[in-house]
Amino acid sequence: MESWHEDYKRRYALLKESGKSFFPYAVFKDACVAAVILGALFALALLLPPELEPLADPTDAHYNPRPEWYFLFLFQALKFFPGRLEAVAAIVLPVLFILLLMGVPWLDRGPRRHPLDRPLLSILGLGGLAGFAALTWAGLSSPMTNPAENVDPNIIAGRRLYEHMNCMYCHSIRDKGGTIGPALDKDAAAKTQAWLIRHFQDPQSVTPGSTMPKLSLLDDEAASLAAYIQSLQAQEPFTEAAPKIFTDNCAACHRIGNEGGDSGPDLSFIGAARGKTFIKKYIEDPSQTNPSSAMPAYRGHLTEVEIEEIARYLSRRGR
Repeated sequence: MESWHEDYKRRYALLKESGKSFFPYAVFKDACVAAVILGALFALALLLPPELEPLADPTDAHYNPRPEWYFLFLFQALKFFPGRLEAVAAIVLPVLFILLLMGVPWLDRGPRRHPLDRPLLSILGLGGLAGFAALTWAGLSSPMTNPAENVDPNIIAGRRLYEHMNCMYCHSIRDKGGTIGPALDKDAAAKTQAWLIRHFQDPQSVTPGSTMPKLSLLDDEAASLAAYIQSLQAQEPFTEAAPKIFTDNCAACHRIGNEGGDSGPDLSFIGAARGKTFIKKYIEDPSQTNPSSAMPAYRGHLTEVEIEEIARYLSRRGR
């Protein structure tokens, strides 16, 4: 009785004799499939081009970092390995998985290929796919750290000009950059758009003694750069009632400076990390951003105006 290996070699020889050569038959089929795939990719790129995000801004503390969907499983897995354990999820586990795949030819040496004839490896494979799908879905459905905010196109264009012209060599934003000129998020951001545009055109005439050279900008470029600088302040005024509203509703748990409770986070510098939009949404319903938060929702308990006042008040803390 011949062994399974001899039977395999015999059937392989028969099939090879009755089959067609790789060239040109198989090559032609592969070329047709490749042409269809390339055509589909070209059509998708032409009809549904991907949306590009604004240029990376190291001074922006409100960005939501998220990878593409095929890396979401790893992004979600990192949440189970905080701090120094991140290397376990990012390096150790992927390397072990790759080594396991490389060892499959030695772990599964049987002649049968039906999944039911190799239950152990079939279960491991299905379990891996299920884990990948579960982590990907968890990453897709997890709430954003910061709510999405609509950004004025002029502000985006102005930020690009700021980077292209290397303004950070002389000016700083949130203590990052040069010190030759004034900090743009503290001094220049409080100026009007007309003042900023005049300053770009002729700094010495607007600010006598200024060492800043004249900027050769088009009108729309100057307006965009001024809009970006003004956006850095991002401090909407609040009324005198805002501190009292905060004290009456928030100070029992949160501290600002030396006043307030300690059961919640210290909000003395919250404005340096969070914008008004995030703070407002968090006050309205913390569970939408942080499902494990012990803070109650204030939508319905406070009026829209009161929540707006607290959000404006807190967004200026630490700026």
